[in-house]
Amino acid sequence: MKRPLVVFVIVACSLGCCVFDDTLVGRCSRAGAQSLSEKGSDPSELAGEGQTPFRIDSQEAKNDAARITAIEPAAIISGTKTTLKVRGFKLKESTELRFPKATEVKGEITEKKDSSPPKGLENKLVGDTQLLAEITLPANHPAGLLDYVISTPAGDAAGKLRVLAVDTSIDEMEPNDGFREAQKLQPNHFARGAIQGDKDVDVYVFPAMAGQQLKVTVTSGGPLIMDAELYCYDARGQFLAAVDDGESRDPVLTLKSPTDGAVYFCISSAHDIGGEWNSYLLTVEEVK
Repeated sequence: MKRPLVVFVIVACSLGCCVFDDTLVGRCSRAGAQSLSEKGSDPSELAGEGQTPFRIDSQEAKNDAARITAIEPAAIISGTKTTLKVRGFKLKESTELRFPKATEVKGEITEKKDSSPPKGLENKLVGDTQLLAEITLPANHPAGLLDYVISTPAGDAAGKLRVLAVDTSIDEMEPNDGFREAQKLQPNHFARGAIQGDKDVDVYVFPAMAGQQLKVTVTSGGPLIMDAELYCYDARGQFLAAVDDGESRDPVLTLKSPTDGAVYFCISSAHDIGGEWNSYLLTVEEVK
């Protein structure tokens, strides 16, 4: 009796629609979403929030300059102490972490080491060194972007950290890979998460109103490593929209809720690769 159900799932997914059972999110065929059919992105030209765009060529492949390519987590929270992991080039020789526009923020480098290649990538693109730093943010530090600089003998490496207010953010909690386990995300809130393993899917549910226009953004800690994709469904599990790449490899889409009720956001890796350096920040905003 189980064989017809298996056949149904395979057929449905081949048409581009995820089939949800009580616990798991079915994997969608990329052929089912036109926005995912042509990736057309050269990762050597891509950078997300807080990273400097660059292109790998015969000269830059030498990687003589200090540079940041990824961070974990993808955002930090005011009033807390955070262990920040930073990946890039020449970071093993780091001497200082500072915040030039926010001297009240304290940062201490606690570890520097070589970094092994992420699955399916080469260090010449994503960096071969990493560091750990303890960052303490005052409780009254405003939400927004925080400039930081890592000093090395090869020069300064600059980046930006997204700072969240403690009362507007949630952290992903597994299991959250299906409708029944979807984490609730309230309006004007953020979700910090990570694709923790291969073929991992993280699902969030948002209370939408009919006609409400929503802008949904998935900002990765390092889009040179994590190529996130986003699928959206209504309360009945009907496909609404999907997106892979925005201006960088971070997905951004705008959709109008067809009815009152739940909208589900499913985040995964476009290449089914998870693990270290696959952190993200999910943002859902109402567009007036």
